Amino acid sequence: MKYFIRRELNEYGPYTLADLQRYVVQGNIVLTDLTRSEGMDEWVPVSQVIGNIPLSAAVPSGQGTGTVYAGANVYGGVSAGYGVAPAMTPLVGNDPPGLHWGWVLALGILTRWLFCIIWGFVQASWVQKVSNSAKSIYLLAGYVLMSIAAGISFGINISQGRSDVGLSIAGLLLLVGGLVLYVMATFSMRDAIENYYNTIEPINLDLSGVMTFLFNFIYFQYHFTRIKKWKRTGILTPQ
Repeated sequence: MKYFIRRELNEYGPYTLADLQRYVVQGNIVLTDLTRSEGMDEWVPVSQVIGNIPLSAAVPSGQGTGTVYAGANVYGGVSAGYGVAPAMTPLVGNDPPGLHWGWVLALGILTRWLFCIIWGFVQASWVQKVSNSAKSIYLLAGYVLMSIAAGISFGINISQGRSDVGLSIAGLLLLVGGLVLYVMATFSMRDAIENYYNTIEPINLDLSGVMTFLFNFIYFQYHFTRIKKWKRTGILTPQ
C-alpha cells in the first residue's frame, strides 16, 4: 500500500510504509504531518499510521551510529568524508530549477545579464509553487515594468534633442523604484528558499544576505545545483 504526505499546501509521495518509517527516523517527516493511503479519503496524522517511533533508533546499515530523534534532523549519522553533511533522504517532487549555476553565469555575461533576469523568473516561479506567501515573482515583474518605463522616459528625452526636467525626474524615480523592487524580490526569494529548506526538506540552508544582494540569481542557482546533486546522490556538499 502506498501513502501520500501533506505538509501545509504541499503534497508528496507516494511512499511505502517502510519509507514513512525511515523518513520519520531520519527526520524528513514528523509524526504530526498528515498522510493518507491510496484507499483513504481523509488525511490523518502520520502517527496514526505508523505508531510512535522510539526516540532512539538504529541507523540503517552503512551509516554511522548516533541518536535519531523523530521530527528532527539526523546528527552523528553518515560520515561521507571531510566537510560532507549527513545524508538525508530528500522528499520526492518540488525540485528546484536544474540549470547548473555556471551556465547561468556564462549566459548572463553573454547576454549582458538579460538571461539572469529571465532565469530569475524561472526561480521565482518555483518559489511561488513551494511558498504561496512569496511575492517575489510580482516584485520582479514590477521591476521589469518600471525599468522599461524608465527607459522610455529617457529615450523620449534623447529623441527630443533636449532635456525635459519632468521626464528626467520621472525616469530617475522609475529607475530607483525598479531597483528597490528588484532588491525586495531577491530577498523575498531568499526568505522563501531558506524557509523551504529548513522546514519541508530540512538541510539547514543559510543564504548570505551580502551574496544575495550582490549575486542573487546566480547565488541561488549555486545552491540549487548543490541541492540537485544531493537529490541524485544523497550527499550534500558544504555551503
